[in-house]
Amino acid sequence: MPTLVSPGVSVSVIDESMYASAGQGTVPLVVVATAQDKTDPSTGNTAVGTTSANVGKPFLVTSQRELVTTFGEPSFKSLQGTMLHGDERNEYGLLSTYSYLGISNRAYVIRADVDLDQLEGSSTAPKLAPANGTYWLDTVNTDWGLFTANTTSSDWEKLKPQCYLTHQAQRVEMLLVTVTQLQLTVKI
Repeated sequence: MPTLVSPGVSVSVIDESMYASAGQGTVPLVVVATAQDKTDPSTGNTAVGTTSANVGKPFLVTSQRELVTTFGEPSFKSLQGTMLHGDERNEYGLLSTYSYLGISNRAYVIRADVDLDQLEGSSTAPKLAPANGTYWLDTVNTDWGLFTANTTSSDWEKLKPQCYLTHQAQRVEMLLVTVTQLQLTVKI
């Protein structure tokens, strides 16, 4: 405490910040998902980090500019001028790495084996045989319908719903009665 000669106010500033400084060797590893074969905006060529040959290879990136030339600019989807937040095709990993490199100077970046361009919808039906690992609905061997669990045999039993149509005062009422006495009324 300072000694005051006359009455007054003593002001002292005490830094009570709650933070821990990062250690010298702390460099984050960021795994990003991007479109494949994106363009390097500085040269117009394909960005090196987005080729299929470099999937899973770590790149030490030391600046925002190097990140953009290696992996392309972060892309975010919009619909009629409205940004689609949370869209699975948005490149949030690249954006977070870009932001991090604004306050730091080193990050390891790995591109995951995911091509975000393959997630784009298409209005044409596929015509070729599906690639290995592709899941399609098997309409021949799949049993469709309503099922209930049988606890005694630990099996699924197919329900056979019955539909009754009645006509009352220009109203058609459909009553569905299942084996478990569950009733569902649909008014049309």
